[in-house]
Amino acid sequence: MFDLPPASGDPIEKPPKPPSIVETLGIGTLNEVELIQLRAEIDKMLPTKALVDLNLERELVLQLITVQNLQHTTLSDENVPANQQAQTANTVAAALATLSKLQAEVYTSERVKRLEQILIESLNTLPKEAQETFLDLYEERLKVAGL
Repeated sequence: MFDLPPASGDPIEKPPKPPSIVETLGIGTLNEVELIQLRAEIDKMLPTKALVDLNLERELVLQLITVQNLQHTTLSDENVPANQQAQTANTVAAALATLSKLQAEVYTSERVKRLEQILIESLNTLPKEAQETFLDLYEERLKVAGL
């Protein structure tokens, strides 16, 4: 009925741990460029269903890494013309600028959320009549502002 441990005090043998997907597929030895290429292939097989499914931050970071690897390869190759080396440098700079802009937008968005949270917490300390008066005025001004 039950599997009881041996009475002799011998150690219990644990079943072998199944190999991880990394071990099974042998991808643990891939370098960064190969992993990014593999991810791109996987992403092709798992299409995005909606914009909300897309992680823009992750995509931009992956794009930056890809472009930086391309820049490294380009700069290392003496046969690549200078204009192509400059193009890769410009592409890296553009990717960094986009990431910087995204980071600033996320910071601003998070800050606005925090301000709203503090406003609500403060409103909750006021009498009900003052809360209603404030919210009516606030809603009216939001409409005037087109928000």
